[in-house]
Amino acid sequence: MDSTAGYARIRGLRRLQWAIVTSETKETMAQRRARFEKLAMPALDALYRRAMRLTNDPDDAQDLVQDTFEKGFKAFDSFTPGTNFEAWMTTIERNAYFNQYAKAKRRPQRANDTSGEYDDWDLYEASEHSSDGLKSAEDEYLDAFAPEEIMQALAKLSPERRQVFIDTAIDGKTYRQVAEEQGVAIGTVMSRLNRARTQLKHELASYAREHGYGSQLPAKPSSGSGSPSAKSGRGRAGSRVSGDNGTVRRESAQGKETR
Repeated sequence: MDSTAGYARIRGLRRLQWAIVTSETKETMAQRRARFEKLAMPALDALYRRAMRLTNDPDDAQDLVQDTFEKGFKAFDSFTPGTNFEAWMTTIERNAYFNQYAKAKRRPQRANDTSGEYDDWDLYEASEHSSDGLKSAEDEYLDAFAPEEIMQALAKLSPERRQVFIDTAIDGKTYRQVAEEQGVAIGTVMSRLNRARTQLKHELASYAREHGYGSQLPAKPSSGSGSPSAKSGRGRAGSRVSGDNGTVRRESAQGKETR
């Protein structure tokens, strides 16, 4: 046997051996699905709770979770073993919601009456930014807008503010969790969140006015409406209040400016 024929035979045997090894170790579709479900099922309840916060409807929430599972299974090869699988699925769920449900162009109904939304939003502004207060206030306010409207407003935030808002208001993470994940101080998270919330509310209110339904949105309660500021007997720092003579004065920590 000449050397050329010998080398060809060796290469052929190696290819055959590789094919045998590959066929023995290749994961079947059933095995792949079983491996996926082993990781996904423990995250099912958390995914459904997030879906309910996003859709405010049990049927839509179930559809969103099912869509998330299907997309997650298709993209399973991109998951890095050893990392947080629930966080990975949460990202898929959030993207699925905004990509799919934004196309429906539906306007969710508010769960609570107008007075309840006023009080909750006002309490949030006067609170110390607890995650529970944020989640309640943001969920109720965002229910007034369709998904595509929220996406347009979120797109105008800086990446840092947008991520903090999504992590806390949508994913329900605590300030400490967000701070650790992003490698910043808790105070930085709170500052970014407060600015993101202020900018987002401004963008959504502007959008509502431009499209003719601004009067349907919650308005700031007047002093004496039972808000924390009224109950404490003083306005917020930097707030504008009407004087007895009809003038408007700006109260701040340094003093009062009347004009």
